[in-house]
Amino acid sequence: MATLREQYRDAFYIPGAAEAEMTGLRATLEPDLLLVPLLPPPDPARNGGPWHRVTPPRGMLVQLASADQLRIVRLTVESDSPRWYPGWPRWSYAVRRAPELIGGHAVDAQDVLSPDASSLTLLVLPDETREATLEITAVLDGQTFPGHYRCNIRVTDVTRGEEGESCLLPGAFELRHPPSKALNMLPAIYHDALDRLEEESADGQMMPFFARFLRGFDDEIEPLERLLPVLHRYFGPYSTPSDFLPWLACWVALALDENWPEMRRRRLIAEAVELYRWRGARKGLLRYLEIYAGVKPEINDQPFRGWRLGAGSLLGKNTVLGDVADHSFVVTLAVPDPSAINEQIVRDIIESEKPAHTGYSLRIVRRISFEEERAVK
Repeated sequence: MATLREQYRDAFYIPGAAEAEMTGLRATLEPDLLLVPLLPPPDPARNGGPWHRVTPPRGMLVQLASADQLRIVRLTVESDSPRWYPGWPRWSYAVRRAPELIGGHAVDAQDVLSPDASSLTLLVLPDETREATLEITAVLDGQTFPGHYRCNIRVTDVTRGEEGESCLLPGAFELRHPPSKALNMLPAIYHDALDRLEEESADGQMMPFFARFLRGFDDEIEPLERLLPVLHRYFGPYSTPSDFLPWLACWVALALDENWPEMRRRRLIAEAVELYRWRGARKGLLRYLEIYAGVKPEINDQPFRGWRLGAGSLLGKNTVLGDVADHSFVVTLAVPDPSAINEQIVRDIIESEKPAHTGYSLRIVRRISFEEERAVK
Protein backbone atom coordinates (compact mmCIF):
# COMPACT_ATOMS: atom_id res chain seq x y z
CA MET A 1 0.00 0.00 0.00
CA ALA A 2 1.44 3.36 -1.05
CA THR A 3 1.85 5.90 1.72
CA LEU A 4 0.42 9.39 1.53
CA ARG A 5 3.85 10.91 0.92
CA GLU A 6 4.45 8.53 -1.99
CA GLN A 7 1.11 9.42 -3.55
CA TYR A 8 1.94 13.11 -3.55
CA ARG A 9 5.63 12.75 -4.33
CA ASP A 10 5.65 12.98 -8.13
CA ALA A 11 2.25 14.12 -9.45
CA PHE A 12 -1.37 14.77 -8.67
CA TYR A 13 -2.60 12.17 -11.15
CA ILE A 14 -3.65 8.60 -10.61
CA PRO A 15 -3.40 6.47 -13.79
CA GLY A 16 -6.68 5.53 -15.38
CA ALA A 17 -8.94 6.50 -18.26
CA ALA A 18 -12.58 6.51 -19.28
CA GLU A 19 -14.02 6.19 -22.78
CA ALA A 20 -17.40 6.76 -24.40
CA GLU A 21 -18.65 6.70 -27.97
CA MET A 22 -21.46 8.26 -29.96
CA THR A 23 -22.29 7.95 -33.63
CA GLY A 24 -19.03 8.81 -35.35
CA LEU A 25 -17.51 10.49 -32.26
CA ARG A 26 -15.15 9.05 -29.68
CA ALA A 27 -14.48 10.75 -26.32
CA THR A 28 -11.70 9.89 -23.86
CA LEU A 29 -11.06 11.14 -20.32
CA GLU A 30 -7.62 10.75 -18.74
CA PRO A 31 -7.07 10.42 -15.85
CA ASP A 32 -10.48 9.45 -14.54
CA LEU A 33 -9.47 10.24 -10.94
CA LEU A 34 -7.67 13.42 -9.92
CA LEU A 35 -6.09 14.28 -6.57
CA VAL A 36 -6.65 17.95 -5.74
CA PRO A 37 -4.75 19.46 -2.77
CA LEU A 38 -6.81 21.84 -0.67
CA LEU A 39 -4.84 25.07 -0.41
CA PRO A 40 -5.80 28.62 0.64
CA PRO A 41 -6.95 30.83 -2.25
CA PRO A 42 -4.05 32.70 -3.89
CA ASP A 43 -3.70 36.44 -3.48
CA PRO A 44 -2.68 37.87 -6.88
CA ALA A 45 -1.92 41.27 -5.40
CA ARG A 46 0.74 39.81 -3.14
CA ASN A 47 1.92 36.62 -4.77
CA GLY A 48 1.55 37.49 -8.44
CA GLY A 49 3.51 39.83 -10.61
CA PRO A 50 3.68 41.58 -13.93
CA TRP A 51 4.77 38.28 -15.49
CA HIS A 52 3.14 34.89 -15.32
CA ARG A 53 4.72 31.48 -15.35
CA VAL A 54 3.53 29.25 -18.15
CA THR A 55 2.79 25.84 -16.65
CA PRO A 56 0.45 23.12 -17.88
CA PRO A 57 -2.76 23.01 -15.85
CA ARG A 58 -3.25 20.11 -13.47
CA GLY A 59 -6.51 18.58 -14.56
CA MET A 60 -8.32 15.94 -16.56
CA LEU A 61 -7.69 15.78 -20.28
CA VAL A 62 -10.67 15.20 -22.58
CA GLN A 63 -10.01 14.13 -26.16
CA LEU A 64 -12.65 14.31 -28.88
CA ALA A 65 -12.12 12.48 -32.19
CA SER A 66 -14.55 12.72 -35.10
CA ALA A 67 -14.52 9.91 -37.63
CA ASP A 68 -16.14 11.19 -40.77
CA GLN A 69 -17.89 14.53 -40.43
CA LEU A 70 -17.75 17.98 -38.88
CA ARG A 71 -19.23 18.15 -35.37
CA ILE A 72 -19.89 20.82 -32.77
CA VAL A 73 -19.50 19.29 -29.31
CA ARG A 74 -20.38 20.80 -25.95
CA LEU A 75 -18.65 19.74 -22.72
CA THR A 76 -20.26 20.23 -19.32
CA VAL A 77 -19.79 18.72 -15.86
CA GLU A 78 -22.51 17.39 -13.57
CA SER A 79 -22.49 15.64 -10.22
CA ASP A 80 -24.96 14.37 -7.64
CA SER A 81 -22.51 14.63 -4.71
CA PRO A 82 -24.24 16.46 -1.83
CA ARG A 83 -21.32 18.86 -1.29
CA TRP A 84 -20.71 19.53 -4.97
CA TYR A 85 -20.10 23.18 -5.89
CA PRO A 86 -20.85 24.13 -9.55
CA GLY A 87 -18.09 26.74 -9.55
CA TRP A 88 -15.28 24.18 -9.16
CA PRO A 89 -14.94 22.92 -12.75
CA ARG A 90 -13.25 25.21 -15.25
CA TRP A 91 -12.50 24.37 -18.86
CA SER A 92 -9.54 25.47 -20.95
CA TYR A 93 -8.40 24.50 -24.43
CA ALA A 94 -5.68 25.13 -26.97
CA VAL A 95 -6.79 27.86 -29.37
CA ARG A 96 -6.63 26.60 -32.94
CA ARG A 97 -5.88 28.90 -35.88
CA ALA A 98 -7.59 27.34 -38.84
CA PRO A 99 -6.13 28.23 -42.27
CA GLU A 100 -8.29 29.98 -44.83
CA LEU A 101 -8.37 26.72 -46.72
CA ILE A 102 -10.77 25.23 -44.17
CA GLY A 103 -12.65 28.31 -43.08
CA GLY A 104 -10.20 30.49 -41.16
CA HIS A 105 -11.82 32.76 -38.57
CA ALA A 106 -15.29 31.37 -39.30
CA VAL A 107 -14.12 27.96 -38.07
CA ASP A 108 -12.33 29.41 -35.03
CA ALA A 109 -15.48 31.26 -34.00
CA GLN A 110 -17.25 27.95 -33.39
CA ASP A 111 -15.12 27.36 -30.27
CA VAL A 112 -16.98 29.04 -27.40
CA LEU A 113 -15.98 29.11 -23.74
CA SER A 114 -18.73 30.29 -21.38
CA PRO A 115 -17.98 33.41 -19.28
CA ASP A 116 -17.57 31.36 -16.11
CA ALA A 117 -15.62 28.62 -17.97
CA SER A 118 -18.08 25.96 -16.81
CA SER A 119 -19.09 25.02 -20.36
CA LEU A 120 -17.01 24.59 -23.50
CA THR A 121 -18.12 24.15 -27.10
CA LEU A 122 -15.58 22.87 -29.62
CA LEU A 123 -15.68 22.39 -33.36
CA VAL A 124 -14.22 19.01 -34.35
CA LEU A 125 -13.36 18.63 -38.03
CA PRO A 126 -13.41 15.25 -39.82
CA ASP A 127 -10.44 13.05 -38.86
CA GLU A 128 -9.41 15.60 -36.23
CA THR A 129 -8.77 15.21 -32.49
CA ARG A 130 -9.46 18.14 -30.17
CA GLU A 131 -8.31 18.37 -26.56
CA ALA A 132 -9.69 20.25 -23.57
CA THR A 133 -8.56 20.38 -19.95
CA LEU A 134 -10.91 20.26 -16.98
CA GLU A 135 -9.47 21.90 -13.87
CA ILE A 136 -10.96 21.71 -10.38
CA THR A 137 -10.54 25.04 -8.63
CA ALA A 138 -11.53 24.02 -5.10
CA VAL A 139 -9.68 25.96 -2.40
CA LEU A 140 -9.53 25.89 1.38
CA ASP A 141 -12.18 28.52 2.07
CA GLY A 142 -13.91 27.15 5.17
CA GLN A 143 -16.85 25.79 3.16
CA THR A 144 -15.07 23.14 1.08
CA PHE A 145 -14.61 19.75 2.68
CA PRO A 146 -12.10 17.06 1.75
CA GLY A 147 -13.48 13.85 0.36
CA HIS A 148 -14.26 11.83 -2.74
CA TYR A 149 -16.48 13.51 -5.34
CA ARG A 150 -17.89 11.64 -8.31
CA CYS A 151 -18.79 13.56 -11.45
CA ASN A 152 -19.79 12.96 -15.05
CA ILE A 153 -18.56 14.86 -18.05
CA ARG A 154 -21.43 15.17 -20.49
CA VAL A 155 -20.41 15.23 -24.12
CA THR A 156 -23.25 16.57 -26.30
CA ASP A 157 -23.33 16.77 -30.08
CA VAL A 158 -25.05 20.12 -30.80
CA THR A 159 -24.26 20.19 -34.50
CA ARG A 160 -27.96 20.10 -35.43
CA GLY A 161 -29.42 21.61 -32.28
CA GLU A 162 -29.38 21.65 -28.51
CA GLU A 163 -31.13 18.26 -28.20
CA GLY A 164 -28.38 16.27 -29.90
CA GLU A 165 -26.97 12.91 -28.95
CA SER A 166 -24.91 12.80 -25.76
CA CYS A 167 -22.77 10.45 -23.71
CA LEU A 168 -21.16 10.49 -20.26
CA LEU A 169 -17.53 10.17 -19.23
CA PRO A 170 -17.47 9.02 -15.58
CA GLY A 171 -14.78 10.59 -13.45
CA ALA A 172 -13.98 11.58 -9.89
CA PHE A 173 -11.64 13.75 -7.93
CA GLU A 174 -10.32 13.58 -4.40
CA LEU A 175 -10.01 16.73 -2.29
CA ARG A 176 -7.29 16.26 0.31
CA HIS A 177 -5.23 18.33 2.64
CA PRO A 178 -1.66 18.25 1.30
CA PRO A 179 0.92 16.42 3.42
CA SER A 180 3.18 18.44 5.67
CA LYS A 181 6.60 19.35 4.33
CA ALA A 182 7.91 19.04 7.86
CA LEU A 183 7.60 15.24 7.57
CA ASN A 184 10.67 15.19 5.33
CA MET A 185 12.68 17.01 7.99
CA LEU A 186 12.02 14.48 10.75
CA PRO A 187 14.18 11.42 11.55
CA ALA A 188 13.32 8.18 9.79
CA ILE A 189 11.78 6.71 12.95
CA TYR A 190 8.87 9.13 12.60
CA HIS A 191 8.40 8.21 8.95
CA ASP A 192 8.19 4.51 9.83
CA ALA A 193 5.67 5.17 12.59
CA LEU A 194 3.52 7.27 10.25
CA ASP A 195 3.56 4.53 7.60
CA ARG A 196 2.37 1.97 10.15
CA LEU A 197 -0.44 4.26 11.29
CA GLU A 198 -1.65 4.64 7.70
CA GLU A 199 -1.54 0.91 7.07
CA GLU A 200 -3.28 0.01 10.33
CA SER A 201 -5.93 2.71 10.13
CA ALA A 202 -9.27 0.91 10.45
CA ASP A 203 -11.49 3.81 9.40
CA GLY A 204 -9.66 4.51 6.16
CA GLN A 205 -8.28 7.80 7.40
CA MET A 206 -5.53 8.80 4.99
CA MET A 207 -3.86 11.39 7.21
CA PRO A 208 -3.27 10.49 10.89
CA PHE A 209 -3.38 13.11 13.61
CA PHE A 210 0.40 13.50 13.72
CA ALA A 211 0.51 14.49 10.02
CA ARG A 212 -2.45 16.86 10.43
CA PHE A 213 -0.77 18.40 13.47
CA LEU A 214 2.33 19.24 11.43
CA ARG A 215 0.19 20.94 8.80
CA GLY A 216 -0.37 23.76 11.29
CA PHE A 217 3.30 24.71 11.03
CA ASP A 218 3.15 24.60 7.23
CA ASP A 219 0.20 26.99 7.25
CA GLU A 220 2.43 29.55 8.95
CA ILE A 221 5.52 28.95 6.79
CA GLU A 222 3.94 28.65 3.34
CA PRO A 223 2.82 32.33 3.09
CA LEU A 224 6.43 33.35 3.69
CA GLU A 225 7.65 30.86 1.10
CA ARG A 226 5.24 32.32 -1.45
CA LEU A 227 6.39 35.83 -0.58
CA LEU A 228 10.15 35.29 -0.93
CA PRO A 229 10.23 34.76 -4.73
CA VAL A 230 8.34 38.04 -5.29
CA LEU A 231 9.81 40.06 -2.43
CA HIS A 232 11.56 42.41 -4.85
CA ARG A 233 8.14 43.60 -6.09
CA TYR A 234 7.43 45.21 -2.72
CA PHE A 235 10.24 47.72 -3.27
CA GLY A 236 9.02 48.99 -6.65
CA PRO A 237 6.55 51.92 -6.73
CA TYR A 238 4.72 50.45 -9.72
CA SER A 239 4.69 46.81 -8.57
CA THR A 240 4.10 46.92 -4.83
CA PRO A 241 0.58 46.08 -3.57
CA SER A 242 -1.61 49.13 -3.10
CA ASP A 243 -1.83 48.72 0.68
CA PHE A 244 1.99 48.86 0.84
CA LEU A 245 2.21 52.26 -0.82
CA PRO A 246 2.18 54.20 2.49
CA TRP A 247 4.95 51.94 3.79
CA LEU A 248 7.03 52.50 0.66
CA ALA A 249 6.39 56.26 0.84
CA CYS A 250 7.98 56.32 4.30
CA TRP A 251 11.25 55.19 2.71
CA VAL A 252 11.43 58.50 0.84
CA ALA A 253 10.04 60.59 3.75
CA LEU A 254 6.82 61.26 1.88
CA ALA A 255 3.48 61.85 3.60
CA LEU A 256 1.19 60.16 1.09
CA ASP A 257 -2.29 61.60 0.65
CA GLU A 258 -4.80 58.74 0.41
CA ASN A 259 -7.20 60.98 -1.53
CA TRP A 260 -4.93 60.82 -4.58
CA PRO A 261 -5.72 58.25 -7.30
CA GLU A 262 -3.56 55.15 -6.93
CA MET A 263 -1.52 55.55 -10.12
CA ARG A 264 -0.68 59.16 -9.29
CA ARG A 265 0.46 58.11 -5.82
CA ARG A 266 2.72 55.51 -7.41
CA ARG A 267 4.16 58.10 -9.80
CA LEU A 268 4.77 60.50 -6.92
CA ILE A 269 6.70 57.89 -4.94
CA ALA A 270 8.77 57.03 -8.01
CA GLU A 271 9.76 60.69 -8.50
CA ALA A 272 9.94 61.75 -4.83
CA VAL A 273 13.74 61.76 -4.61
CA GLU A 274 14.06 63.85 -7.77
CA LEU A 275 11.39 66.28 -6.52
CA TYR A 276 13.33 66.84 -3.29
CA ARG A 277 16.25 68.13 -5.36
CA TRP A 278 13.99 70.85 -6.81
CA ARG A 279 11.99 71.76 -3.69
CA GLY A 280 11.48 75.52 -3.55
CA ALA A 281 12.21 75.90 -7.28
CA ARG A 282 9.84 76.48 -10.16
CA LYS A 283 10.73 73.15 -11.80
CA GLY A 284 9.84 71.10 -8.71
CA LEU A 285 6.47 72.80 -8.24
CA LEU A 286 5.60 72.39 -11.92
CA ARG A 287 6.29 68.66 -11.87
CA TYR A 288 4.54 68.06 -8.54
CA LEU A 289 1.35 69.76 -9.77
CA GLU A 290 1.57 67.94 -13.10
CA ILE A 291 1.69 64.56 -11.33
CA TYR A 292 -1.49 65.36 -9.41
CA ALA A 293 -3.52 67.24 -12.03
CA GLY A 294 -2.38 65.34 -15.10
CA VAL A 295 -1.70 68.61 -16.97
CA LYS A 296 1.25 70.96 -16.91
CA PRO A 297 0.36 74.13 -14.97
CA GLU A 298 1.34 77.68 -15.82
CA ILE A 299 3.30 79.66 -13.23
CA ASN A 300 3.67 83.42 -13.65
CA ASP A 301 6.20 84.87 -11.24
CA GLN A 302 7.05 88.12 -13.08
CA PRO A 303 5.90 91.09 -10.96
CA PHE A 304 3.72 93.73 -12.58
CA ARG A 305 1.02 96.23 -11.61
CA GLY A 306 -2.45 96.04 -13.04
CA TRP A 307 -4.06 98.98 -14.86
CA ARG A 308 -7.42 100.56 -14.45
CA LEU A 309 -9.69 100.89 -17.48
CA GLY A 310 -9.67 104.47 -18.73
CA ALA A 311 -11.35 106.37 -21.53
CA GLY A 312 -8.67 105.37 -24.05
CA SER A 313 -8.23 101.78 -22.87
CA LEU A 314 -9.40 98.77 -24.82
CA LEU A 315 -9.88 95.51 -22.94
CA GLY A 316 -7.50 92.90 -24.31
CA LYS A 317 -5.50 95.44 -26.34
CA ASN A 318 -3.57 97.82 -24.12
CA THR A 319 -4.70 96.90 -20.62
CA VAL A 320 -3.53 94.42 -18.02
CA LEU A 321 -5.85 93.47 -15.20
CA GLY A 322 -4.74 92.14 -11.82
CA ASP A 323 -1.47 92.35 -9.93
CA VAL A 324 1.52 90.06 -9.36
CA ALA A 325 3.30 91.62 -6.43
CA ASP A 326 6.95 91.16 -5.57
CA HIS A 327 7.82 87.73 -4.09
CA SER A 328 4.58 86.23 -5.28
CA PHE A 329 3.37 84.16 -8.22
CA VAL A 330 0.18 83.01 -9.92
CA VAL A 331 -0.53 79.34 -10.58
CA THR A 332 -3.02 78.57 -13.36
CA LEU A 333 -4.36 75.05 -13.86
CA ALA A 334 -6.29 74.61 -17.11
CA VAL A 335 -8.05 71.25 -16.90
CA PRO A 336 -10.95 69.68 -18.85
CA ASP A 337 -13.06 69.36 -15.68
CA PRO A 338 -12.25 71.78 -12.83
CA SER A 339 -14.69 69.97 -10.52
CA ALA A 340 -12.43 66.89 -10.63
CA ILE A 341 -9.56 68.87 -9.05
CA ASN A 342 -9.44 69.11 -5.28
CA GLU A 343 -8.42 72.71 -4.65
CA GLN A 344 -7.25 72.00 -1.11
CA ILE A 345 -4.85 69.31 -2.33
CA VAL A 346 -3.43 71.74 -4.91
CA ARG A 347 -2.93 74.39 -2.22
CA ASP A 348 -1.26 71.85 0.06
CA ILE A 349 1.17 70.98 -2.74
CA ILE A 350 1.98 74.63 -3.36
CA GLU A 351 2.47 75.34 0.36
CA SER A 352 4.87 72.42 0.70
CA GLU A 353 6.91 73.24 -2.43
CA LYS A 354 7.07 77.05 -2.60
CA PRO A 355 9.77 79.16 -0.94
CA ALA A 356 8.70 80.14 2.57
CA HIS A 357 8.83 83.92 1.96
CA THR A 358 6.61 83.92 -1.12
CA GLY A 359 2.88 84.29 -1.62
CA TYR A 360 0.73 82.96 -4.43
CA SER A 361 -2.64 83.06 -6.15
CA LEU A 362 -4.36 80.00 -7.57
CA ARG A 363 -6.62 79.83 -10.62
CA ILE A 364 -8.31 76.58 -11.67
CA VAL A 365 -9.99 77.12 -15.03
CA ARG A 366 -11.64 74.96 -17.65
CA ARG A 367 -9.57 74.16 -20.70
CA ILE A 368 -11.45 74.51 -23.99
CA SER A 369 -10.98 71.56 -26.31
CA PHE A 370 -10.04 71.95 -29.97
CA GLU A 371 -13.54 70.95 -31.10
CA GLU A 372 -15.16 73.53 -28.80
CA GLU A 373 -12.79 76.23 -30.02
CA ARG A 374 -13.67 75.49 -33.63
CA ALA A 375 -17.39 75.57 -32.81
CA VAL A 376 -17.03 79.03 -31.25
CA LYS A 377 -15.23 80.35 -34.29
